[in-house]
Amino acid sequence: MAFSKIIKEQIRNYCSGHLADDSWYENEFSFINETELKKRVIAEFKAIRFAYKLYEGIEAKDTNLMFEVRNQILAYASIYEAVIEYVLYTYYFDTIEFDNLTHHTIPIKISIPKDKQKELQEVLSHDGKEIIPFYYGKKEKEKTKIRFDDKCRTAESLGLIHKFVNDKEEEIDLPSELIEIYSYRNGIHIIAEQRKHINYELDLSKRAYRRMRPFIDQLKEKLRQDGKV
Repeated sequence: MAFSKIIKEQIRNYCSGHLADDSWYENEFSFINETELKKRVIAEFKAIRFAYKLYEGIEAKDTNLMFEVRNQILAYASIYEAVIEYVLYTYYFDTIEFDNLTHHTIPIKISIPKDKQKELQEVLSHDGKEIIPFYYGKKEKEKTKIRFDDKCRTAESLGLIHKFVNDKEEEIDLPSELIEIYSYRNGIHIIAEQRKHINYELDLSKRAYRRMRPFIDQLKEKLRQDGKV
């Protein structure tokens, strides 16, 4: 049974009352020129914040709190990944760093005539093993197989994200923390014993939110410095 109209309005007003207006989100992600991606990122960000206020409002505890925390981590990790990938592929595709990220050096087999292969085998016979001629060449990686930590380190090497000192005079290693958030996101699954990690998970979800501010600021500043936006 659904809530009454009055209760639903109260919930919406409470949650939405803590959200920024649409212009704020547009300005935050102004460097994303791909309309559909920008809409998706903004929608995800709004939904995360709305859900956070909802669970905060009901003072979620135990399993409900774990569910909320893990979904926060999942959502923020997805935004970080989408934004980093977009920036690298859109603005830095012509850099050495990007080329190193998207290509790798692998052995490539050479096909030669059977008689030449036989001669090669006779001359270079080694312990009865077949000799395979090849050379090392550069090949483009499958996009889906490029790891998030490698994207982060590439963004770091380009100066897009970096360490910073917060208002408590603590040094924050932003690239490493983003990698940690994403790696934990990949490990989210239902295991009862993970209940004991709730304090760690709660801290990580808070950091996932708090790091969004310096993350966006650093990206936009570097993009401005490089004349990309």
